[in-house]
Amino acid sequence: MSDLEVENADIPNFLAMHKFAASRIREIQVMNKALSTTTAVKLAFQKLPRHMRRRAMSHNVKRLPRRLREIHLNQQLKSGLPPKQKRPSRKYRRRPYTLTSEFVRRQRRVTWLNTHIWHAKRFHMIEKWGYRIPHSPCDRAFRACYRATIKHCLVQDISFCNCIEIVGKFDHIVDCFKKITDSNTGLSIAAKSFIGGLREGNTILFRPENRKAIGKVEFLWKPNCDNSKERTLWLWCHAAYYNELLDVFTKTLHFKPCIKDESVLIDESVLIVDESLLIDDGNVQKYSNNQLTLKVLKWDLSRFRLTGPLSNAILQNSFKLAENTSATPEWVQNYLNNSTSQPFTSPHDYWEKLKFVSSPTEVSPHIVLPLIITDPRYNFPKKRTKALPLETINNCNLSSRVNFFECPLWDENIRKVVKKSKISNAKLAELRQQLLVPGSDLDEPPVKIPILLVQRPGRKQMEYRGYGSGWDIILPSSWAQPIWLSLIIWGGRSGGLRENDRMIFESGSQHYLCPDSLAGEQEENEVSSKMKEHFFRLPPNKRTNFAKFKISSPFEWNWRLLLKEWSHSGNLETDFFVLRDKKLLKSLQDTFCKNSKNTQSLEPLSENCLIPIKVTLLKRGCCKQFTIICLPQDGDLSVEPVEPNCNDPNEKARKDMRKEHKFLLRRLKRKRKRGKNKGELIPIDKDILKNYTSKMRKLWLPESTKIRHSCSREVMGFVKHGDFSFLAAKSTAIGYITSNSLMKLLATKRNKVLIRNTNSKQYRLGFLEIICE
Repeated sequence: MSDLEVENADIPNFLAMHKFAASRIREIQVMNKALSTTTAVKLAFQKLPRHMRRRAMSHNVKRLPRRLREIHLNQQLKSGLPPKQKRPSRKYRRRPYTLTSEFVRRQRRVTWLNTHIWHAKRFHMIEKWGYRIPHSPCDRAFRACYRATIKHCLVQDISFCNCIEIVGKFDHIVDCFKKITDSNTGLSIAAKSFIGGLREGNTILFRPENRKAIGKVEFLWKPNCDNSKERTLWLWCHAAYYNELLDVFTKTLHFKPCIKDESVLIDESVLIVDESLLIDDGNVQKYSNNQLTLKVLKWDLSRFRLTGPLSNAILQNSFKLAENTSATPEWVQNYLNNSTSQPFTSPHDYWEKLKFVSSPTEVSPHIVLPLIITDPRYNFPKKRTKALPLETINNCNLSSRVNFFECPLWDENIRKVVKKSKISNAKLAELRQQLLVPGSDLDEPPVKIPILLVQRPGRKQMEYRGYGSGWDIILPSSWAQPIWLSLIIWGGRSGGLRENDRMIFESGSQHYLCPDSLAGEQEENEVSSKMKEHFFRLPPNKRTNFAKFKISSPFEWNWRLLLKEWSHSGNLETDFFVLRDKKLLKSLQDTFCKNSKNTQSLEPLSENCLIPIKVTLLKRGCCKQFTIICLPQDGDLSVEPVEPNCNDPNEKARKDMRKEHKFLLRRLKRKRKRGKNKGELIPIDKDILKNYTSKMRKLWLPESTKIRHSCSREVMGFVKHGDFSFLAAKSTAIGYITSNSLMKLLATKRNKVLIRNTNSKQYRLGFLEIICE
């Protein structure tokens, strides 16, 4: 049609809608038919718009909309490719039997805690002391965990501290422990404050043949209600020296196994209920020496630690005390009737008074409260809730005496009954489904659980007194997972091994692994080897040249060499030890506080002993591990000195050795290439590489020959744990110095020392304190 015809065309004045719509409908039908019957090869997922297409649609039919899945499967059949079999769902792959066998297999090398499944999803896990232990949370909550210890509550599973039960006559038990304890280190197990069973104590154990320290243990006596001649003692020993302690009992104290000592493995017949790893009773180890009987209860009992002012409020909300009704078991009725019939306050009544306590520091220190609680799962809040203490009342009497009544947790038969009476989470969910009003509370739980609460007073010094106070819970291992979840859902913040070490550092106490013990020596060697491996993984231009800083032992705590240099004879006949005499440590600290030059009144110190000390920096700076502690000179108190420059005597030897090694590698490469062209296979000489690595490492970190006079200031000792202290708002350090260097420092009437990091030449001035726990 021409332009003239278009201009002369008559345009109607109106539009017949029914005719227009009918014409368009026919056109749309034709277009849809053409699209559906197209001759072009097109797969089902290619018919989707581009924004709905996914890369894995051709392999996974579930990526397609439901209306296209059948078409896609038919197309796969026509193409000659058989459809892939349906992959078993995750629910199928995680059946209880499959999970049980898998967990058993993974525990043959290391032992899991009863809360392992919960921690493994939320924590960085490490293998240590034969256990799989949570180290630190994955949410990077370092400062949050510290705030929990100050203002809230930090919850930790310390079940890697194993329980050992000793049964026998009181005199025989005391005589046995006299061989492995020292009265100068503090109260013994026979102290009047502990033998009644109302309080938990701690002591340090030693090997009887050489008086070498094993480690600190907590002990608890079973109350003697029936005045029996036989007594029961529980020892809580850290996993780092648990095997050494058992070795002392079996070899030195002549304990012999009563049953066949099989390798401790989880019985595959035990079903895991609610992700709680239960251990078969046949794995309990038992020993005897004709007078005493020793049982290993590491599979029977667990221990949780709550730290912080809100720990008491969390326990009050988590635990509901059992009531004396006709439906309660007989052993619960006997306990409640006997505890209330005594002339003093029953543990349950005393626990009710603690509802109005704002902090655990207000409770009598180290007191032990035996309680019987109901299933904590019946007491869960609807959502995670922060438990808060009730308003304090003025007339709350906490000085009343508590009954010395035996807790049912001491009875092995009751522990078995409590273990078997536990119902699964699935059964509990069914009971909740049967409620007429969804979300309402269930009836009184039929299961009762015996537990022991142990108060911890925390820091004893006047400065920051009470830091680290809280409660320890001793409970049956089979109930560890429900009780742990109850503590978390009521506002507790979970922590790991890192937080435990941090609390010890903040409180200004020694670490539980002292350098004179076998476990402490193994820990030092492990840390040193890790630091060395990290150092040599760095390229040479990124490594610190410690020779130029005059640091002779950058990654080792070489206590023996340092003590040998400080001894007057220059030779040590016996092994070193850490001074633990409380009276002597207290007198040393008093001398420091008074700045007295009169050191003749002090008892003479052995030349081969280390003194535990704490250093607080007076100015800026931050001390780390392996930091050296030095003796200040005149004038250092006014101006902090700097280490003079020094040359590296091995620098030229390293460069020449590296140059020769590169030349040798090129020559060997050409030799292998010529052999390859001739069809010969020349193997790589690995001995050359190993010898070069060992020689080069010795040139980087030569063996220490002197430490005391290695730099311009005399070295007194080393720092074991150093960092910025949130509690003191300063950099602090915990370490050890030699006894002779301490006496030399006392003669100068100074309580200040110099410290210097291994990668710095700047000395920092710090205030010295003696740690006397």
